[in-house]
Amino acid sequence: MSAPRPARRGPSAGLACAAAIAAIAAPAAAQERRDDEKLLFPPELSKPADAPPADRPPEGEIFGAPAAPAAPREAGDAAERRVKDRLGETEDPLKLGGLLYLRSALYARRGDPPSAWTLTAPDLLDVYLDARPNDRVRGFALARTLYDPTQPAAGSASPTAALAGARTGANPRGLLDQLWLRFDLGRAAFLTVGKQHAKWGTGRFWNPTDYLHVTRRDPLALFDDRTGTAMVRVHVPWEKRGWNLYAVAAAEPLVTQPRPPALPAGVPPPPPDSPFSDPGPSWLATNQLGAVGGGARAEIVLGEAELGLDWVAQRGMRPRYGADLSFGLWELDLHAEWAVRYSPDVPRVRGPAFGGILDPSLWERFRPRGPRSSAVLGAEWSWKYTDDDTLTLGAEYLFHEVGYEDAGLYPVLLAANLFTPFWLGRHYAGAYLRMPRPWSLDLHTLTLSAIGNLSDRSAVVRLDWQVQLLTHLRAEAFVLGHLGKEGGEFRLGLDIPGVVRVGAPTVDVGLGLALSL
Repeated sequence: MSAPRPARRGPSAGLACAAAIAAIAAPAAAQERRDDEKLLFPPELSKPADAPPADRPPEGEIFGAPAAPAAPREAGDAAERRVKDRLGETEDPLKLGGLLYLRSALYARRGDPPSAWTLTAPDLLDVYLDARPNDRVRGFALARTLYDPTQPAAGSASPTAALAGARTGANPRGLLDQLWLRFDLGRAAFLTVGKQHAKWGTGRFWNPTDYLHVTRRDPLALFDDRTGTAMVRVHVPWEKRGWNLYAVAAAEPLVTQPRPPALPAGVPPPPPDSPFSDPGPSWLATNQLGAVGGGARAEIVLGEAELGLDWVAQRGMRPRYGADLSFGLWELDLHAEWAVRYSPDVPRVRGPAFGGILDPSLWERFRPRGPRSSAVLGAEWSWKYTDDDTLTLGAEYLFHEVGYEDAGLYPVLLAANLFTPFWLGRHYAGAYLRMPRPWSLDLHTLTLSAIGNLSDRSAVVRLDWQVQLLTHLRAEAFVLGHLGKEGGEFRLGLDIPGVVRVGAPTVDVGLGLALSL
């Protein structure tokens, strides 16, 4: 939800704060971003060039007095021109805003006393500048700072923290999330140039055609902290048929880049000739014209259904294709998504499991040949159980052809930084129940989510609670339980005698405060 914008009080209103960054609202998938089309191509683009902004204050507020009595036509026209000139001078084209997001989480593991449970506090600060000098040009920049006081200033986190999702690298760490400029060409084509977000596909938990992000989205996270991709995007709407056509040119790699292994303390690093010591193919250099990738998407309206067709290609990466479909059937909203890749984002591994951690030279990295597909099927149903209250129930299934059937290699994948949660297995299923403002609790939202890895028979169940404390301040809490077979993706521990021991996870608990700036 977006916090309301403070009202203007006169010509010297100054800079208004807009609190719209990463509001928490997604059903079960929980962290859906703001609608790109509303963000990049707002409704005012369809107005005439001389139309006043929709959020312009009343004239009486601008001049600090009631409107003057009616005058003859000539005098009225002159007064109207003076008002327009005055409004143009006082309208502030620059907005400042952001989000201060303080979070903490506690992870309990089997066999560990409470004093040994893992504590993380991945705090976040977003600050943005939004410039709109007129209704046809917009510039946007968003800088992000991440800081976790529970992690070291630099280097790798402990094995327990790594299993809990802690990140390595500088602490604190500054990132550039977005930096783009948008304008139109004759109001027929809309260009967005720079680092930006663009979501393809219809999946809620899983989004296999999300080709324009280099990292996977955490389907249970309330906030999507992935950064954007540097690209040029062209949007051509076909208003007569309600279709939308897109073309992109990406200036950075569209696949996950290899990272150095995050081995537990005491485990020897891979030898120089190990596949995991390879810095990566040369095509990852982005300062060459030939490294620029391209893609296209068409959104086609077919009666009551909407069909999306995707294509992406880049040097060193075979072309990727995708399709998605969404439509209504009786009271159900159905969606499907299908992605075809000729190479997986993350290399696959084969070799001994636990022994491979102690001797990385036994690992073998490979990429399957031929097309490999991922498919998502989902349904959503909403029920208005009172005059003012609605609940939403949804379910989704994922088939991931390059996933693992054997959980024995998970420790090796974790040590090599090839562990990709929610994409390790071949078959997944998920469900969610969302209740915004239930009954008389108008400031509260409840979300219950469950995801299971059907390949290794492990699962997680999470309950999220959010409450609006003040106009710009929101509190949240969650509790997550790990179920199923120990050693599976969601109940993974490590036990290497004499090296490291990390018990299987049991319960996670988290708290958060979000202040819209």
